[in-house]
Order: sequence, then structure tokens, then C-alpha cells
Amino acid sequence: MATDSHNAIHTTLQRVFGYDRLRPGQEATISAVVAGRSAAAIFPTGSGKSLCYQLPALLLPHLTLVISPLLALMQDQLAFLAGRGVAAASIDSAQSREEASAVMTRVRRGEIKVLMISVERLKNERFRQFIAQVPISLMVIDEAHCISEWGHNFRPDYLKLPDYQRQFAIPQALLLTATPQVIADMQARFAIADDDVIATGFYRANLNLLIEPVASGDKQRRLVEWLSP
Repeated sequence: MATDSHNAIHTTLQRVFGYDRLRPGQEATISAVVAGRSAAAIFPTGSGKSLCYQLPALLLPHLTLVISPLLALMQDQLAFLAGRGVAAASIDSAQSREEASAVMTRVRRGEIKVLMISVERLKNERFRQFIAQVPISLMVIDEAHCISEWGHNFRPDYLKLPDYQRQFAIPQALLLTATPQVIADMQARFAIADDDVIATGFYRANLNLLIEPVASGDKQRRLVEWLSP
């Protein structure tokens, strides 16, 4: 079974996403989710956290529900998925009631694999009644540091997500964040095993930090020299 899952992961990676191999941390995270376990991925920004739910969403039997804090982030990820032929949609504040209803209809029919919402959407009684009737395989909390009272982006509605997971009988959760300081708080709230907390290093080989002391009067001239080709 483990071999079958491994083969399915890598076949989907190549066929849908066009990649030959996974980055460090991605394989452990994706394997845990495909195996039916909750997990947390702590990767630096830009290191491929989103693939950790996008790929499993195609292998899990039911809907993947993604909680995302920013509309622009949702739109970027939806555009990425659309470009790869993955059936994904959002219900968000920019939509009319008719547009949201059309998305709900497609979700009910099983035509959507990934549905993206903001956490505040779960306060809407109509939406909660709808989502309670939909089989969901995985709840994804993107930018999951928002759930921690110790995080600078704290949003109180994130504290209710473990309760919603139980209410809607969602068997798995995946937490994605670039903030290792709050993981213990999140791990406890979602009962994630230590072995399924995957953290990569934060060294970015493609980034350089250069510092040059410059007199105040020379800052603008030196900046222009730095930026000139």
C-alpha cells in the first residue's frame, strides 16, 4: 500500500504539476496526508507549501477545504490550479449571492476538488448548513500561525477551527506556516503527532543579504549604483 501511495504521488506530481521530484519536506508532508494522517508543514515562504495540499487533494476521495487569510492569495492559488486543470473554486466576499450559489451547486455535485474560503465565512449560517452536507476529506489551514494567540497575525475566528473540524466530521487537518514559534500551540489544537510535524531549514540558497556601510550623504548615490545594471 505504501508503494502504491508513493507511485500515485509521483505520477500525479509529474502528470499534473510537471515536476520530476519533490522539494525537501514536501514528500514527508504529502505522504502523511495521503496516508490519512493530520500534519503540519513549517517551510519558509516560497518553498512550496501549497503543493502539500494541492497534490493530495487529487488523491483523496472527497473535497479539500482550504482556509486562507487573504483573497489575493486565494486568487493566485486558484489561477495556478486552473492552469493545471484542477477543479478548484472559492466562495468569497467579491462574489454575488448567485455566484456563490453556483459554486455551492458544483461542490454538491462533486465537481470541485478544492474549495477555498476565509475563516470568517464559517460564521455564515447558510454556508455552515451547506458545508455540513458535503463530504470533506481534508481541512487545510493556510498561513496557520493566524490560529495562535501568540502570533502577530492572530485572527480570533481561527481558534474555532478545531471545533469546526469536529462539527463537520473532517478526518484530517493540514497546517501550513512559515512560523515555527507557534507550532506547539497549533499542534495541540489539532492533535498532530510529533512525527507528522515537518520542518525544513530556513536557509534560502537563492537569497543573499549584503550590507555596506555608507555615509549618510552618499546613500542615494550608492543605492543608484547598486541598482544600475
